[in-house]
Amino acid sequence: MKLKKRLSTKQFILSQLLIFTFGLFFLAGLYYILNIQHRNNQTLFENGPVTSLPKTLRLELQQPDNDTLTYQSSIIVSGKTSPFLDVLIYSDSENIVIKAKSDGSFSTVFNLDEDLNQITVVVFDQTGDLKSDTRTVFYSEEKL
Repeated sequence: MKLKKRLSTKQFILSQLLIFTFGLFFLAGLYYILNIQHRNNQTLFENGPVTSLPKTLRLELQQPDNDTLTYQSSIIVSGKTSPFLDVLIYSDSENIVIKAKSDGSFSTVFNLDEDLNQITVVVFDQTGDLKSDTRTVFYSEEKL
């Protein structure tokens, strides 16, 4: 059986545009399906900047500075951690446990021994994880 029907120019152009459009949609869909698994979902600041601290255990010791020389028998130990955590501050001769405030800040007066003092601050969370920081303070009664 032989077909002898011819398309008009208008019908031919419309059929070619239709085939072209469906082809483009097919290729776009194929590209989307094949590349969706390779998308990088690590868009920084997608919903604006981060305005709250991460919910992980942290310890920022603000005082005393490391390798400090002092002529006073006590020193202020202060810093920040997660809210309401117990903070253990110890040296060879003294142990103190204080509780961080609701904003995570803590501060106490710590007594020093003559000469070298290694002051260690440790915080524990409810899961048993800990963070610690050690500072060296030298205490001398005689001013050099």
